[in-house]
Order: sequence, then C-alpha cells, then structure tokens
Amino acid sequence: MTKQKFFDDIMEICDWNSQGNDDKVLAPLIEHLSKLSDEEIFSFDDIMSELLYALDTEKNFNEARKFYDHSDDTFLYSRCVALINGADFYEKSLKGKKHKILWTSEFEAILYVPMTAWAKKHNEDAENYPHLTPLSFETGSNKTAWS
Repeated sequence: MTKQKFFDDIMEICDWNSQGNDDKVLAPLIEHLSKLSDEEIFSFDDIMSELLYALDTEKNFNEARKFYDHSDDTFLYSRCVALINGADFYEKSLKGKKHKILWTSEFEAILYVPMTAWAKKHNEDAENYPHLTPLSFETGSNKTAWS
C-alpha cells in the first residue's frame, strides 16, 4: 500500500454521511481492509504510524496548545484528524499550516482500524493483533523533533 492509496481509501471508502459517529464513518474502511491480505492491513498500519510520527513534533505540540490544553493522548488524537481529512489537509498540517480544526478536534478511532480489520478477517480478538509498526505514533516518540 502506498501513502496515496492510504489516503484514497480513507476519503473514498469511509461513510462521510455518518460524520459525528466515528465508528460508522470507519465501518466501510474496516470491512474493506478485512478483505485484504494481512500484509496490506499491516502496511496500512505502518503508513498510519509513519504519518502520525511525522506530525509528532514539539513545534506542533506547542501550536496545538494555543488552541487547547493538550495532553500526550489528546495531541495524538488531534494528529489523527490530519489523517482522516485526506492527503491535502495532511500535507498542509505537516508544513505547519495553522488548522484550528486540527488542534481542537480528535479522531482516536482511526488508530484501531488495522487491528479491527485484522480481527474481523480472522474472527479473532483485536487484542491478538500480531503486528508491531516500525515507528511509534505515541507523543514524544519522534525524538529528533523534540528538543
């Protein structure tokens, strides 16, 4: 899977008529991914982690705190908003464009899409998800971007 395919899937497959209910928005994407190979599900997860990692900067955290008193978790959930809004929004966010909606909104549910899709595919508990991404998306993991 490529980054472009990652964003295309989000923008084209998600149920945007269900905005306000994150689980309903993501249900078609989970269904779609559950029909792909494990490698493609894992690739989706790796790309998501890479994109979130790139936004994990002290500069972004400080910018976010201008709009909302962020914790490590809420900063991560706000970075997820950059993913769910597509490639253009993400690229603008990466370049430091000020997006009040980015830093005052959250979309935590996208973090669970790969493991939920894998669990659906294998009729397993998501807790048994066997993949670890090479990069962590947790706040502060991008050590070079934090002083």
